Amino acid sequence: MADAQKTVCRCPRCRVHGLLGPIVLITVGALFLAGQYSRYGFFDLWPILLIVIGGVLVAQSLVSHEGHTGS
Repeated sequence: MADAQKTVCRCPRCRVHGLLGPIVLITVGALFLAGQYSRYGFFDLWPILLIVIGGVLVAQSLVSHEGHTGS
C-alpha cells in the first residue's frame, strides 16, 4: 500500500493558525514570570491570555484564504 502524501498548506490563514499554540505557550510563560517578579500573580493576569487568544483568532479571520489547500 502506498502512503498518501500529506500536503501542507502555506496560505496566510494556515500560517497564522499555526502560531496559536506557540503564542499561547509564550504568553502563559510570560504570565508566570510576571507573577514571580511583580505583585500580581498568575490568577490576577490570566485574562491577558484570553486577549492574546482572541487577537490571534481575529488575525486569522482577517488574513487572506487565497491558496488554501484543504477542507
